[in-house]
Amino acid sequence: MKKIFFLTIILLLMASCKKNDESNDEKKFEIVGKLEMTGGPKDLAVSGNYLYACLDDKIHIIDISDVTQPVETGQFDDLLGGNNFESLFVYNNVLYAGCTQTSGVYALDISNPNNVSILTKNTDEVFTGNKLKAFDVFADGNILWASGSNGTSGMLVKYDATTLQVLDYYILSGSGNAAEGVWANATYVFISTIDGHVYAFNKSNISQGYVDDFTFTNEPGHEHWGRSITGKDNNLYWADWGAGFVTLDISNAQNMTANAIITNSSFRNDFAGAEGTDVYDVLIHNNGKIYLANGWSGIVEIDPANPGHVASYKDYKYNQYYSIAQYKDYVILSDKVEGIGDMKGIKIIYVGD
Repeated sequence: MKKIFFLTIILLLMASCKKNDESNDEKKFEIVGKLEMTGGPKDLAVSGNYLYACLDDKIHIIDISDVTQPVETGQFDDLLGGNNFESLFVYNNVLYAGCTQTSGVYALDISNPNNVSILTKNTDEVFTGNKLKAFDVFADGNILWASGSNGTSGMLVKYDATTLQVLDYYILSGSGNAAEGVWANATYVFISTIDGHVYAFNKSNISQGYVDDFTFTNEPGHEHWGRSITGKDNNLYWADWGAGFVTLDISNAQNMTANAIITNSSFRNDFAGAEGTDVYDVLIHNNGKIYLANGWSGIVEIDPANPGHVASYKDYKYNQYYSIAQYKDYVILSDKVEGIGDMKGIKIIYVGD
């Protein structure tokens, strides 16, 4: 009798677990919260229970502690700066912001989200006649890396993270090679450029020039536009817009190679109904998965163990997702809406733990 009783308990527990798993599967990619804005933020960053979203000349401060009801609690606007904010990165209690227009970088104190203040900023020329339009920023200990353009050529700038004093810089010769993304590991710093290249530099002396340059032949009609990059261990993950999503082996940064490339064709081979690639931003989530802000297919999930294939995705239709951030078991997407029937702003989406 005891055996029957315990067997019944075990079966009930198994059924309960299965029901919970099914419930979580049903919730996956569900939009749980929204906040309407005048446009889609250019970049997002999360610290604690707050989301920072930059749009034009303001950084919007949003309480996301209740994911179903995100609430804007304030804005940061450097009225005297006349800047448009383009990129954000949080390191400890500092929010680094890169900007265009009058150009440069900011370090903001966000220890009190209700009273964000400027620690320091540098909107001066990097060198004579050259100001940095900072399309991306990445804090690396006591160094802030910023990638962008001087208006005609790509730039990589190394700043002291505390003072924002320029320590070193490099200019990419030629036009059309503005640097959209930047990320660094212990030894190297990497940038991605609009014309579809990833460059690796030795962090100790970037002015010597890049140590390797990676590109690939894109499918006709699905062009390069090298956007964000991020990395983990020996892999660099690259959002390359229409050309696709690329996983690079950077175990030898002086000879980068592609482990996998998800192109428009390979995406649609895996999912015949998919619109295809339009990869704007890439995120390594705490749950171990990789998520893409993909304009044509909403949100895309990649298993790092099999980066050449899309594991799953959700197409929300008519939206144009621009950037992505994480919060607990969720991702947050900025939506600038190129189509019809939806709102501009941010969406909070459940992805599971």
